[in-house]
Amino acid sequence: MSLRRKKRLPEKAVLELRAKGPGVRRGRIPVPDLIKICEEAQRAVNRQAEFMEGRKTLHPGPITDAIRQECTLELIALKPGCTRLQFGIAKPQVPLFNDQPTLGPDVVGEVALAIKSLGNGKGTIREVDAGVLQALYSLGAVVENKRISELEWIAPKTAERKRVSAPVNRKMRERVAATISSPRKVQRQIDGVLDMADFKPNDLRCRIDPAIGASVVCTFDERDATQVQLLIRQPVRITGEAILAPYTDRVENLHVYKIERLPSLSLGEGNFFAESSLSELAAKQKVKPLKDISALASGFPPDENIDEFLEEIYSARK
Repeated sequence: MSLRRKKRLPEKAVLELRAKGPGVRRGRIPVPDLIKICEEAQRAVNRQAEFMEGRKTLHPGPITDAIRQECTLELIALKPGCTRLQFGIAKPQVPLFNDQPTLGPDVVGEVALAIKSLGNGKGTIREVDAGVLQALYSLGAVVENKRISELEWIAPKTAERKRVSAPVNRKMRERVAATISSPRKVQRQIDGVLDMADFKPNDLRCRIDPAIGASVVCTFDERDATQVQLLIRQPVRITGEAILAPYTDRVENLHVYKIERLPSLSLGEGNFFAESSLSELAAKQKVKPLKDISALASGFPPDENIDEFLEEIYSARK
């Protein structure tokens, strides 16, 4: 009885990039272009993943271990034709908790939708995070040379989503540049303490102080004046249209659509007496299970004297 080795099925790609241009030959691509494409594609995926996880995307530091494990791309095939680069999700040698990456394909699809919205030039651009916009602008630099004229970003079909194809070209990059350099209007929700209000006719303003971050100046309509007056010095949730500063994700102004009082628990007070389960608290704070114990490691800057640091703290308390 003969035993036949089971044929290994080819890995299914989560992303395909098709390079077109006079400098791209059948199944071949210059190494500098390949490196640039891979770096910028990974950057765009990382920024989109951070946005979807509710994290800050405009930062100089590294990404989280969870995003690195679920969204690190791996080149798995170089196909002929107009040179097709196919990527899978890099799998760790020793998977933690036997987890299978689930975030990566969703992130790739969202990037494709963002590129498509920015490149078609029709209608209103969907909301794209500032960090993602900057990553897409850098990706667009690939088509600025004379070798590559267009890079097609393709998110294959999944059980939840149809196949999405979007071109990265000069037109898309120009629209990204215009979007980044202009104030953007997006829907925002801010929780904080309503610290100030000005009821000057035709110039109704208030200020909300979030638990984390800078204060935000808000404008409101006459219909909300009574509610604003009643909620001064109270924890509130404001929902409205925000104007984001160019090149950043900072809210310059927010026009109030809805303002409501929040219980003190929502701003962190009274948590000791709350009866929320661990899963409920994790959902509220967008906390995921820890997969790498090294994430808890920390240290004191080597160029600082910890004894002097502690002495300053104790002296300030006297």
